[in-house]
Amino acid sequence: MSNYTQDLIKKFKEKYKLDSNDFWDLTRGGKSTWIIKHNALEKIAAQEKYTWKLDVLNFSPDVVVKCIAETNDEEDAFEYRVVESLGESSSKNTMNSYPYAMAEKRAVDRCILKLLNAHAYLYSESEADEFKKPSTTKMEAIIKHGKS
Repeated sequence: MSNYTQDLIKKFKEKYKLDSNDFWDLTRGGKSTWIIKHNALEKIAAQEKYTWKLDVLNFSPDVVVKCIAETNDEEDAFEYRVVESLGESSSKNTMNSYPYAMAEKRAVDRCILKLLNAHAYLYSESEADEFKKPSTTKMEAIIKHGKS
């Protein structure tokens, strides 16, 4: 994990009252990817008073949702920011039965991460089905079932 990613996670835990359960490290092929819960991102957005507007750009066969999000401080030109992002959902990239909701989550989460300067350092759990937090670790399963 980069120092910047470590600093982001520490800052988010302190400033937004998040805890270790809101983050996890997904290691695949020797590469570490830090994931944050969708609910944690919504909690941050509420505290920062971020607002957003959604537009459905495509609904069939794939859902594409555009999100335009902004910070809450229009008077402070140095702090005020507007970002855009797309969220996509199809049978090829989600097992979810609610493709519009998944596309919306992806678009909103990407915008929140951009406003936090965390995009490409942290990824939302809604980005991919395999980003979901494992329910138990291998060690917990061994302890529970007594097998290795």
